[in-house]
Amino acid sequence: MRDAARMPELDEEALLELAHLWCSWRLARGATHALNNALTVASGLAAFPESEGDLRSQLDRCIRITRSLTDHHPIRLGQRDEGELSGLMRGIVALLRTNLSRSFELEVELVDEFFPLEHDPARIELLLLCVLLCAVDQSQRGGRLRLSLEPGLKPATAAVGIELIATDVDAGAADALLDPASALNAGQALALEAVRRVATRCDAALAARRLDGGLGVRILIPVAEA
Repeated sequence: MRDAARMPELDEEALLELAHLWCSWRLARGATHALNNALTVASGLAAFPESEGDLRSQLDRCIRITRSLTDHHPIRLGQRDEGELSGLMRGIVALLRTNLSRSFELEVELVDEFFPLEHDPARIELLLLCVLLCAVDQSQRGGRLRLSLEPGLKPATAAVGIELIATDVDAGAADALLDPASALNAGQALALEAVRRVATRCDAALAARRLDGGLGVRILIPVAEA
């Protein structure tokens, strides 16, 4: 991680809640600094075994503060009824159209096909949003963001594509995009750790690649037979 010691060890429930809050405030372009600062302190405390009580206290405080802030904000995640990937993706696109900075041009290509999800839709939504927002954060000037959904090459899978084309994307951004240790800040590191754990639990596969003038991510998600 570029500005913190390392990610603290979090149980899955706390990790996913913090990642959920980070996504909510990142979408709203709100005060993520409080969350980033608390996580940076927590990551420093995590380096010392004797500070485990302080670490837990700091993380609990972080959750309380960010939850109270989110309670006053209209963005809500993980509350959709869709157990199907196309509907979930349409919900994400609606969030982006409302909240994504106008410096980004959003292009969407979703196949008209039914993809029943094998795993918890809220976890899949969190995984997709964390990857999307970490990709968007690679550019400060804006650019073209393209989302796609199509059948995967493997049976019983669907493929979500994310492509960012922007003039200020670092040449090595794609290589480091999915690595929590290379995150831009503590909040992003937490989001990427959530991605890693959700992908493992939900049997999703992620691969990032360099593009001419940007980066791309392909996410393979298990789906049930329609």
